[in-house]
Amino acid sequence: MTLLACLALLIPGLAWWSLFGRRDQDPLVSLAQVFGASIAIVALLAEGVFFLEGRFSWAGIILLLVFFAGFATWGFLKRGIKSSKGKLLTLGIGLGLLGLTIAWRLYQAWDLLLPNWVDSQHHFLIIRVMLEKGGLPLDLFPYLEGPFYYHYGFHILTALFTALSGLEIAQAMLILGQLLNASISLSVYALGKTLWKDWQPTAAAGLLTSFVTRMPAYYLSWGRYTLATGLMLLPLAMGLAITLLKKDHRREDGATLSLLTAGVLLSHYFTGVLLAIFLIMLGIIFLLIHRKAFKSAIPSVLKLALHTGLGLFLAAPWLWRVMRFSSARTGVSSNLPPSLDGLFNGNGDGGYIWQLLGPNSNHWLLLVAGMGLILALITRKRLSFGLWSLLLAVMTLPWSFTVAPFRPDHFAIILFLPVVLWTGWLFWQLGRWVARRLGRRWVASALTFVLVIGLIAWSFSFSKDIVNPVTVLVTEDDLAALAWVRENTPADARFFINTTHWLSGVYRGTDGGGWLLPLTGRWALVPTVFYGFSNDTDYKIQLRDWGQRASDITTCDETFWELVEEADLDWIYLREGVGSLQSEGLVRCAGVREVYEGGEIQIYTIEQEKIGMINLIVHKLE
Repeated sequence: MTLLACLALLIPGLAWWSLFGRRDQDPLVSLAQVFGASIAIVALLAEGVFFLEGRFSWAGIILLLVFFAGFATWGFLKRGIKSSKGKLLTLGIGLGLLGLTIAWRLYQAWDLLLPNWVDSQHHFLIIRVMLEKGGLPLDLFPYLEGPFYYHYGFHILTALFTALSGLEIAQAMLILGQLLNASISLSVYALGKTLWKDWQPTAAAGLLTSFVTRMPAYYLSWGRYTLATGLMLLPLAMGLAITLLKKDHRREDGATLSLLTAGVLLSHYFTGVLLAIFLIMLGIIFLLIHRKAFKSAIPSVLKLALHTGLGLFLAAPWLWRVMRFSSARTGVSSNLPPSLDGLFNGNGDGGYIWQLLGPNSNHWLLLVAGMGLILALITRKRLSFGLWSLLLAVMTLPWSFTVAPFRPDHFAIILFLPVVLWTGWLFWQLGRWVARRLGRRWVASALTFVLVIGLIAWSFSFSKDIVNPVTVLVTEDDLAALAWVRENTPADARFFINTTHWLSGVYRGTDGGGWLLPLTGRWALVPTVFYGFSNDTDYKIQLRDWGQRASDITTCDETFWELVEEADLDWIYLREGVGSLQSEGLVRCAGVREVYEGGEIQIYTIEQEKIGMINLIVHKLE
């Protein structure tokens, strides 16, 4: 069923490509476009149903899949399929390498019990609500307060995958998330083929993405599934934008660009910003290059603006909702220190960013990619992509400028995209130079892939254990305890959990207690960090205050009981050795009774009647 569900997800994109895809292009580029079109179509359908105040049903999903399957059949019958031995060989090798990448990504996630780290908790919750409400929700009630206005491309696709496959949400997230992560290498190949024409530097870039660079593989450790979805679409949209400015482009390319642009915007807002920056640079540089024939170049740029504008128009209803409810500030901001002394003394973020760009094998890639970029800029090769790459590198620096609300570390974790493409290109250029000197054409390919294989071997030791143990919040004991909670506590149970500071004043759970709300539906003191997206200021302040106070509690003192009363808590979830409150701090606490112990996990009930009697006695004594 899982494999059939994966194939079913591709039907919308296959239908689109049957009518709008180029039959004469590299089959792996076509495959990447099928993937991307499917993501975008599902996202746009969800948007349309939401604003029409409709809901998806099983019957509706089946009818849509049948419609798209019929559409695909009609498109292929009408336009046919052009194949050759060369294309079939390319497709076969490409599918083999993609399958190997998928297997590698699934292996990297093999030991995870639930999707990892903090973001995964609210991704899970959003998917749960989508399944319960049959599409995009107005809000996440009864779990969280406030309107829902998040980028949702991954969530709606995973909700559909969950429904079709019959998997648990957590399993569906891990599997589909890793499939999307693996497909980024295919998108990188597609963009590289547009940039370099030749399959050799693009294949090298794809292999580096799959098996060498820390990112995007490390997204698994953070649960950055939405960013992986956006980065699967971004290179495809960039490649089609470049194609649209060429003389041999087709009208169908513009339609596909519009679709993918909408998909990028609905999948991750950061990738939407990255695409906007690239499109602006692409248009300006195209006009500068063709300044002697400026008037004839303007229609091409206008056509690019028209099709990307159409994509923006398709996503605009949801983006307008985001603008209405989001309090995030946008614009260009500076990270420059207040004085030169601060610049020379360094920034604490620098070490973290350097770590993100590592390990050592990846640090050397930065040097190689930088050399390739410099060579390309000197020889005026792919100026738009080169300057875009350079801009991303600058915004990765701790002391520079950035596009708010995104930080330098956000740019650091997507920098692999230009790095692998410029590295692959330089390897290829070096191979061609050596081949010309030796008079052996095959040397170019051989040297390129010897260098790539060497990097793969160098990176293997860290790639196989890509998940940072610090980011693993759930153990087998947590899973058993969460299952017990689901079976043995009332639906309106409210849990105290250990907390710690997260970002921007938001607090998170320190252990499996953070999964109480997403997995069991039971309210916890920190109901996932997604409460920070609420537009209710008082609600956010209240939860932040509770989270901060809980992070300092070590026993059932006055602070503890005040928090219990304010938050109306009646249960406690603890893991041994994690968090400030431990079982020994509750040993002599009247009104607190242990009801579950499984390995490292203890669960207590807070007996409200006894607490009330104790408070009454204390009041009388006073």
